[in-house]
Amino acid sequence: MRIWVFLALPMLSACMGGMQALVLSGAPDIGGAAGGITVVPEPVTGDLGHVSFSLLLNDERAAGGIREVAANPLLSRAAQSHAVDMVENSYFSHTDLEGGRASDRVEAVGYDWDFIAENLAQGFGTERSVIDAWMASPGHRDNIMDARAEEFGLGREDSTWVLLLGRQAGAPASP
Repeated sequence: MRIWVFLALPMLSACMGGMQALVLSGAPDIGGAAGGITVVPEPVTGDLGHVSFSLLLNDERAAGGIREVAANPLLSRAAQSHAVDMVENSYFSHTDLEGGRASDRVEAVGYDWDFIAENLAQGFGTERSVIDAWMASPGHRDNIMDARAEEFGLGREDSTWVLLLGRQAGAPASP
């Protein structure tokens, strides 16, 4: 059974460290794109999803008693593709211009999922500042702290961030 996480939160402005940032969280992900999905072959910046972001993300999860998530290159590829698309086409949404949602993007890169959640942010310059903003927003925090998540992927283009949290279909439930 597939599980979709969706949060109906309006765009929210957050002021972090003197920088005005726009943050948007979870739109419904009910699958079924209206059009084709275009996925970039590889992340533009190859070190996203690397150790420093993983440490920040997993420190937050550990503080809440939630097990760590591991970086997954397929999730990072889907996240980076969406970040690039939003910047190149001047929009900011969980639904791309062809109607695709997070589930469509991860399936397009070959990730067979039974849980997927997506956080978006715009206007943040560092991993720490975007994690802090997501943790200060209830919907973003819920996604990050969701115990069903076992893997993550990160995409960033300019100051637009995409975090995908997922669990592969058929994966045994972790304690």
